[in-house]
Amino acid sequence: MSIELRMSKIFRPETGNTFILPVDHGLSLGYVEGLENPAQVLKNLKSDDVDTVLIADGLANQCDEVFFGRNAPSKMLCADIFYEEDGELFQKLVFTPETALKKGYDCLKLILFWDRPAKERIQFVDLIAQCIEEAHKLELPVLVEPLTRNPIADQEEYVQILSDGVRTAFELGADILKVPHPGDAGVLKNWVDYYNVPFILLGGGKSGTIEDLKTTVQEAIDVGVRGVAIGRNIWQRSPEEAKELMTSFSDIVHKRLSTY
Repeated sequence: MSIELRMSKIFRPETGNTFILPVDHGLSLGYVEGLENPAQVLKNLKSDDVDTVLIADGLANQCDEVFFGRNAPSKMLCADIFYEEDGELFQKLVFTPETALKKGYDCLKLILFWDRPAKERIQFVDLIAQCIEEAHKLELPVLVEPLTRNPIADQEEYVQILSDGVRTAFELGADILKVPHPGDAGVLKNWVDYYNVPFILLGGGKSGTIEDLKTTVQEAIDVGVRGVAIGRNIWQRSPEEAKELMTSFSDIVHKRLSTY
């Protein structure tokens, strides 16, 4: 199966966009509010609105029923893990491209923290470059998520660091870039225009109002972002509200709604 075919399973062919439900938080964060019983949460949230589930392999092994059936979502494997000790950040690949291929995943996800000392950045770059090289040999796409580890108060500095991380991830050969909103729609549009790969907007932690988040998602789609990945803002709510929100976000992403 080619990279293009696997990408077509992530991005809905009718619109070219995707709504991703991330449930991989426990791999690095451990016991997460709202995801205490992750298999049950995922089963409760099974919906045609979800195009792709971002997940770690241990959880996926308990949720086969979610991925069976004609309209089942594709699977994206969270491949790395992070831990911090004494101010130093450590990244490790815990699931390989070979594992992803054997177990039917359509993509791997890796994080690239860029507000870090040069020693750490070069280690992250080395790990990601090697993973992309191996994944592409197997015709597996790789999503890279450029991030800042710590809050940066100065907006101009934040945008510059994030832009550098986005550019580095693109140059490493990422097939998809998953990014936080930089706080400026013009910057987001520039990324989309400059780099010929699909961009996904990450939802982040549960904060602000739902209407604020919907506005942010709409703004991203309007400048050419190809989808969103929203987890905590969904499964940290009641199942009923979560499903309503999934439908709302899916409607925006797939352009079934222009206003809300």
